[in-house]
Amino acid sequence: MSRLVINDWLLTECIRHAEERTGRLPDTAALAIARDRGTGLPGRICTRASALEAAPAVRADIARLRGALAWLGSAAGLLGLLVGGLAARAVIADRQVDILLAAAALLLVPTLVLLAWIGAMLLAAFRGGSGSLGGGVILAGMRWLGPRLLASRYAADVMTAFGQAAMTVWGRWRLSAIAHGFWLAYALGALATLLVYFSFVQYELSWGTTLLSDQTVVGLVKHLAVWPEWLGFMPPASEDWIIAGREGVAKAPARADWAHFLLAMIAAWAIVPRALLLALSAGLSILAGRRMRLDTTQPGYLRLAADLVPATGRREQTDRPLPPVARRHRRRTRPDARGILGVAIELEDPDGRSAGRIPGIELIDLGRADHRAARQAALETVRELRRPAAAVLGVCSMLRTPDAGTERFLSGLADAASAPLWLLLDEGGMLEARGGDIAQRRADWQALAERAGAQIVFVDRDRPDAAELARLHRGLVLQET
Repeated sequence: MSRLVINDWLLTECIRHAEERTGRLPDTAALAIARDRGTGLPGRICTRASALEAAPAVRADIARLRGALAWLGSAAGLLGLLVGGLAARAVIADRQVDILLAAAALLLVPTLVLLAWIGAMLLAAFRGGSGSLGGGVILAGMRWLGPRLLASRYAADVMTAFGQAAMTVWGRWRLSAIAHGFWLAYALGALATLLVYFSFVQYELSWGTTLLSDQTVVGLVKHLAVWPEWLGFMPPASEDWIIAGREGVAKAPARADWAHFLLAMIAAWAIVPRALLLALSAGLSILAGRRMRLDTTQPGYLRLAADLVPATGRREQTDRPLPPVARRHRRRTRPDARGILGVAIELEDPDGRSAGRIPGIELIDLGRADHRAARQAALETVRELRRPAAAVLGVCSMLRTPDAGTERFLSGLADAASAPLWLLLDEGGMLEARGGDIAQRRADWQALAERAGAQIVFVDRDRPDAAELARLHRGLVLQET
């Protein structure tokens, strides 16, 4: 894992999704720049993404989407002002205003929403989901706006990266800031509306109750007034003053006091908490946006490890250049080819067969080839085929270190079948669970594939990667047809 600023994180994730969807982008120059300027694998991955030809278009889309997010925050603020003003106007539609009912009407919904937000954020801390109550609606709006705002061919990948970002700490706090901004504007709109109407229109403000006793109401008002009193928004609420506001008892001079009480309640219980939470959310979002974590265990990143980190262990310590890899040209499918051959090599899975590994693809299973006799038998079987195969699929275990014997066997099998060679690497999850260096193992198998002229995919049967399976499926179907 590594930390990046949000724009670099979005660019890197977008490129990863694009390459998983359409294949690796031309990156010879980008790799050279990344190896020269990057620090560590995460830094080199980010530098490579920034040096690709597609980077400027992707960054432009990211800027447009971030601008749309800022516009969304402004729109939410304006909507909050309007809704708050309309709510306050509805509460004082009559000249006779029940003070407790008005306070409940204006504060109950924002308070319930605030409690729901707190619960959602606590839940998100354990599950990693978006903690904003309006997160789903906001994301849906962004997805709708995306194709209309973006211009590059990577618009879908940018939206996918933004969807992922919304589920991170940065996204949760950024969406929370938008939500708090809405409710702060709501409270300000309600306060401003009440202030204008109370200044120019005379209202009769009082409280009344049918079921509750007067003492219960007195206790309730005193509790509600503690926070506004502590903030200095109103004088202490005495019992005599509260009783004097009873409907049918209230006197004209008390109108201004009760209007002041209602305004203080909105300021203390709606404006102050939301303003503090808005500042907190915005600050934490900015901080998180400078410390985004890049998950370098993603298959798309692991496939870059061999090129971006060309040496590890002893060779890296001695700082000697890597020996050149003799790359063999990939074989082509012959016009009269039929069938896809599958062979399993040293799988630990009890059902260690090649058949059934790829949904929707039927393989001619050559069985397991774990020792010399079995490999010789497989070669003889392939040599006796009347027509060349469409492809050869070698299903290998990530638990095994690739060796020269395995390379010679796979190359010889593909040559005998006159067919392209594909390698499917399985059991990576088992290697990771045992504490193995999965990145180095992937790099070793990638080097073998290049020497053997094979195309390689990494698909863990327990946790299959849909993009890798789809790429393998497309490649085999194309060659078989």
